[in-house]
Amino acid sequence: MAAVSSKIRIGVVGLGAVAQSVHLPLIQRRWDLFDLVAIADLSPTLLGSVGDQFGVGAEHRHGSLTEMLDAEKLDGVVILTSGSHGAPALEAMERGVAVFCEKPLAFSLAEVDALAAAEERAGRPLLLLAYMKEYDPAVQALRAMLPAAEDIRYVDVEVLHPSSAAQLAFANLQPPARDFDTTVLAGLIARDAAAIDTAIGAGTPAALRSLYTDVIAGSLIHDISLLRSLLGSIVTIDTAAQWSAGADAGSLEFGGTISRAARVHLTWNYLPDYPVYRETVRIHHTTGSLELEFTVPYLLNAPTEFRAVASSDGAASSNAEVRSSFRSVTEAFETELARFHAMAVDGIEPLSGIRHGREDLVTAQRMAAALAGTMDVVLGGEAGQL
Repeated sequence: MAAVSSKIRIGVVGLGAVAQSVHLPLIQRRWDLFDLVAIADLSPTLLGSVGDQFGVGAEHRHGSLTEMLDAEKLDGVVILTSGSHGAPALEAMERGVAVFCEKPLAFSLAEVDALAAAEERAGRPLLLLAYMKEYDPAVQALRAMLPAAEDIRYVDVEVLHPSSAAQLAFANLQPPARDFDTTVLAGLIARDAAAIDTAIGAGTPAALRSLYTDVIAGSLIHDISLLRSLLGSIVTIDTAAQWSAGADAGSLEFGGTISRAARVHLTWNYLPDYPVYRETVRIHHTTGSLELEFTVPYLLNAPTEFRAVASSDGAASSNAEVRSSFRSVTEAFETELARFHAMAVDGIEPLSGIRHGREDLVTAQRMAAALAGTMDVVLGGEAGQL
């Protein structure tokens, strides 16, 4: 456990569901690493209720990241706002403040390149990209059993995604508040729209823009990053489909290649009344299979299960198999917060930083381009050049 003297002063910007259910409770729990000194949000009501709940005084509650950075002496910020995080992360980094950045890192490669340049000028790692699955003990257990790349044949990802309300029913969140300055919000929306234009072209249909930002960069990015951290980035995306899309995103499917000649298949299904969030990642190789099953991401200390199937002697000749499983209640979100502290204090590289985020965004743009092809749309912007 770190010494109390190594605590860093942090501020949290964006006080929505993930802040209330995950990050703020864990920051309180890790009193040995963090001193929560300030919060920021567009809603004065939410600032008041969350500030009272987590003991942040009125003088340390701010209406924007800029206001918070101007008023406070901070070592780090935790960025949990909606939309692209490229601009707010850059603002903090340019002041020498370490950034814990929830997804999406950004919508455009141009935003990411600006972050990389800022970090290079600083001469030290300044941004941890918060892909909590990389810090999951079950993922680490799978990593230890990975075969050689040439032995991997097929990778399959399946996401069953209920409504957000269903996933968060247990969390007892503060009542939603919409008492924000609409002019400020409009400016933030316009900034994101410009980044999306840069990424996939200004003429892209609204439905495809939403799939790119909300589903691919907003949800599937966790799987894109997880596969990249285990097997390397997805090399090609050659098939895509969408179906059962009415008022919501419906179901999406992507296919391509990863890890030399191995095929990869990803499906994402919005099922509003499905009983519980479920996400599975399966890696099939020449002598067995490795599988992860993730549960509700907002539920702390709910273990991911890792399952392995292997030949009893490492070869098929025995005609027998060995099955094993692994579960741990060690909280992945908490472990990544500790890694953020190590980055801010000792310059320890995060598992995923800006460079990795760029690789993942390239994959996301390739997925958007493949999906556009099924709609007879040709993407412009960065995606059109990949």
